[in-house]
Amino acid sequence: MKGKPHLDRAILLSDDEEITLERYLARLPPDVNAEAPPLICPLCRAAVHLSHMHDRSRTPTLLHVAGEHANCPLVNLDFASAAFATADRYDPRFEHERRERFMARWALYLTEIRRYVPAYSVSRFVATLEHANVLHIWSCRTLTEADVLYVFLALASFIAETPGASHSSWLRFVFDASVMGVNDLHRDDRPPPRFFRLHYRSSHQAMFPNANQLLDWREVPMTDTFLSRENVIVPEADVKAFAGLTAFRRFRIEDMDDGPVIPIQPRKRITPGL
Repeated sequence: MKGKPHLDRAILLSDDEEITLERYLARLPPDVNAEAPPLICPLCRAAVHLSHMHDRSRTPTLLHVAGEHANCPLVNLDFASAAFATADRYDPRFEHERRERFMARWALYLTEIRRYVPAYSVSRFVATLEHANVLHIWSCRTLTEADVLYVFLALASFIAETPGASHSSWLRFVFDASVMGVNDLHRDDRPPPRFFRLHYRSSHQAMFPNANQLLDWREVPMTDTFLSRENVIVPEADVKAFAGLTAFRRFRIEDMDDGPVIPIQPRKRITPGL
């Protein structure tokens, strides 16, 4: 059997509510001929239906209607997210201001990313920053400070949990299919997007894993609470590496036993932009 087509939860299309298989079964109309409430996949937002496994108990399960051909990382072996594939409309002046504001708080974002991926390196962080620059995400006026964290995680694609290990497990972060670019993060005509963490075992046949190696997946709640931190502590080696890789050093660093402290500039609450 290819991929992992069985879902234990889906989205109830009528109100965009996540519902488990058990709760869905309890809500089914008693009339077997009545139409079941429509469901969609939380990630790809394609149609999902109630089916039964080929076992003696005919165990109920949720499956993509399109099966392994659904454009979904949970089932499609060739899935490649198209999110952020096109650059935003370029506004040089506005983009420069937004990027400079990020650069002044880079350590805050790196520290928060490491809450999700402890082994995330400075070089990977800078590479993702360069990717974001090429896509001109900073020109998007609806992009919020908190969004940048999740955009960076998504742009990083596959991330080795234990870099250098012969059988490393992998992480990948994706937005649901409603997000094809940063402009889609705040759309009045659709519910807020969801963000997911996918965990894979190592693949022996290819450089990166696919749905066959998927171990588990879960939604990651998006929050802006991390932005309220006034100081973050990062290793001095990381500060030097970031400065060397970006040729950018504008921070007042105070030496401490457990690493330098980088004061985070107070955030001005601006909605919806930065």
